[in-house]
Amino acid sequence: MPSSPIRAVADFLQKLANTDNVASEAPDDVSVSNTPSESTTTSDVELLVQQLNRASLSDVASTSPATSETRLNHAIISPIKQKRGGALNIQPRTHNEVLLLAALHEAESANAALKRRVIELQATNILNQLYCSQLRGQLANKEAKKQSKKKNGKLMSDGLPQLLSSDEFYERVVNHEKEQKRVADDKKTRREERERRSEALAIWKRLEDARKRENNEQRTRYREAVEIWNEEKSKAKLSK
Repeated sequence: MPSSPIRAVADFLQKLANTDNVASEAPDDVSVSNTPSESTTTSDVELLVQQLNRASLSDVASTSPATSETRLNHAIISPIKQKRGGALNIQPRTHNEVLLLAALHEAESANAALKRRVIELQATNILNQLYCSQLRGQLANKEAKKQSKKKNGKLMSDGLPQLLSSDEFYERVVNHEKEQKRVADDKKTRREERERRSEALAIWKRLEDARKRENNEQRTRYREAVEIWNEEKSKAKLSK
C-alpha cells in the first residue's frame, strides 16, 4: 500500500536529519564513512518522487502543469489529550522531594512547549489549506474562461437560425450541457471547500483555547513549586 504524501515527505526529512546528526557528531579528524553520499541522497529524492506519483499527489510530482482538480489532503492533527499527573499535586516534605517536584514541573513545561509547537504546525496547515483552496478556485476560474467561448449562455453566438438536427448544433448542445454541469460542480466544490475551512478553523480554535487553559494551569503550578522550593532552601540555609 503506497505511503501517504505527508508520511513519505516526513520520512525523507527524518532521514536527512539523521544524516546531519551523524555528520555533526563525528570528530573533525575522523571521516564519517557511514554518511550517505550525494548519489544516495539523489536516490532518496527519486524514491520520494516515485512515492508521490503513487499517492494522491501524482499531479504535483509530475512535470505536467497542475490543474484545479489537483488536491492535497490536509491532515488534521488530533487534539492532544490532557493527562493529569497526581505527582504534580503532592506536598514535598524533604529537600530532595522539592528538587524532584521542580524538575517534574520543568518537564511538564517542556511538554507544554512541544504541544504548543504541534498546535502551531496545525495552524500552519490550516492556513496552507486556505491558501490552496483560494488558488484552486482562481485556477478553476481561469480554466473556465479559457475553455468557454460562449457568451450569455447562447448555443449559437452569431444569433442566426440553425437547423436543429444538424451535427454542429447537436454538438453545441452537448457541450453546453457539459459546461452547465461543470459550473454546477465548481459551485459545489467551492461550497464544500468553504465548509471544510470553517470546520478546520473551529478545530484550531478549540485547540488554541485548550492550550491557553493548560498553559495557565502549568504556570500556576510551577510558581507554587518554586515558592515551596525557595522556602525549603531558606530553611536549609538557616539550619546550617
